[in-house]
Amino acid sequence: MSETTLVPSEVARALFGFSLRPSQEQAARAVTEGRDTLAVLPTGSGKSAIYQVAGIARGGLTVVVSPLIALQRDQIRSIDGRRLGDRTVQAALLNSAQRVRERKDTLDRLARGDLDFLLVGPEQLTNSEARAAIRDGARPVGLFTVDEAHLVSEWGQEFRPEYLRLADALDEFGRPPVLALTATAAPPVQADITRGLGMRSPQVVVADFDRPNISLAMRLTQPERPEARAVDDRCVDVVIEHETPALVYALTHARCESLAERLRQDAFRAAAYHGGMAARARADIQDDFFAGRLDVVVATSAFGLGIDKSDIRSVVHAGVPASIDDYYQEIGRAGRDGEPAAAVLVHDARTIRIPRSLAARTHLGEATLHSVVDAIENAGCHIALADLVRDAGVPAHAVDRVVNELAELGFLGLSGSGRHRVVEPQRHLPRPADLTDQLVAHDKRRQAVLASKLQAARAYAESTHCRRAELLAYFGETYPPPCGNCDNDETREEEPAPTPSIIGATPVRHRLWGNGRLMSQDDHEVLVYFDSVGYKHLTASTLKSGILERC
Repeated sequence: MSETTLVPSEVARALFGFSLRPSQEQAARAVTEGRDTLAVLPTGSGKSAIYQVAGIARGGLTVVVSPLIALQRDQIRSIDGRRLGDRTVQAALLNSAQRVRERKDTLDRLARGDLDFLLVGPEQLTNSEARAAIRDGARPVGLFTVDEAHLVSEWGQEFRPEYLRLADALDEFGRPPVLALTATAAPPVQADITRGLGMRSPQVVVADFDRPNISLAMRLTQPERPEARAVDDRCVDVVIEHETPALVYALTHARCESLAERLRQDAFRAAAYHGGMAARARADIQDDFFAGRLDVVVATSAFGLGIDKSDIRSVVHAGVPASIDDYYQEIGRAGRDGEPAAAVLVHDARTIRIPRSLAARTHLGEATLHSVVDAIENAGCHIALADLVRDAGVPAHAVDRVVNELAELGFLGLSGSGRHRVVEPQRHLPRPADLTDQLVAHDKRRQAVLASKLQAARAYAESTHCRRAELLAYFGETYPPPCGNCDNDETREEEPAPTPSIIGATPVRHRLWGNGRLMSQDDHEVLVYFDSVGYKHLTASTLKSGILERC
């Protein structure tokens, strides 16, 4: 395959036999021309085709960082073995689940320059052997792609902290163009992604967020009933009223199990899916759902990342999720075939305590911060993470969190991977007390933003305005109400709500909260994201009073 640059549209036709959509074409062309690019496109919009086309068009090796092994395998199947002229496209995996022989085969193919695409888990890029094989392979890295790029955001580091260290690998590979792909990223998260990956003057492509075939609705529970029963009863009613296959998202493992049992009693083929189950059991449930042997899967947010089942007719949420970002991505798994689908949020104000308590678990007390910082200071030089856990006398997950945050703030480096990671403090660290103060401030900001995201999700649930306009405003996208396909518009008897004016993240400044971005505005309310406290719904009068000013 020639290493000369090709035209993305021609590659798409030759490789797949179809033309790219305008948003795909815009992103693929920007990357092919060597520009760092962030593509924020909804689930089912063909994000993988962007890197596949752009990678072939640029030539060289395309490295794709993908978070789930099942997703990596799906992507391999979509590109490996395709014909392009007189050549066959070759792709391979490098992840922690491979046998020794499989891993050696991939490394040998890298050394020979046989591969066009390498799909890796993020942890592989903290592995010195894997990084050296990519860096020293016969084909230089022509494109570096980060799938599910919202995990780079500082709010996603609980899931995969290795995403925070991808910028180091980029430098080692000669700083090729970066393509970041995600299905959900509000403007603040977009900024986190581009900053976290060190993207240079990035082209940001945001398109197609509206999914008009998905109806949006909220159903209240009966508050006189106990919370668990009220939520279960209403969710079962909603599933009965709508078509299957269906996904039901619940907030706890126990709620998944109880709801699945209730649905089975109503003759649905239903199963629970959550992180407390064995990996084999989870894989079997996913296979059964894809094969049509299950009508409903009741899951925590652990289910669905990268899912590609086109005929899901209903997505039901048993309680307000932790954020609009999560909600949008989860409802986006419905109706990917373009046929009508439904997204119903079952709301009981009492369930708000669950995502609130989950967010609180990310809080690190000052005593924990002091213990870890003092242990790093006492080490005086490089220290293995396992030794740091022992010396600090706090749980490993807490040490991991503190180390990740210090690395993000630039106070230390990290090498190695997993249990063998080594902490490398800067030569001139601030005083332990000052360092702890910075971590405390960082933690407070995190907690404020997490709380604001939950409040924004609750505001969506309780809104009386057009839900589509409310949902898209969160992502900074214009939608003039009414949509005619949400519960509020269908039952509205009075005049429609004023058309929101989407400001496109206009910079503003608040007297108390400092700099922010104005996301949307109507005659009554403005939605603003502040760097210090997250999302805030304010009265429109704040723009006239001088409390909130455009910059």
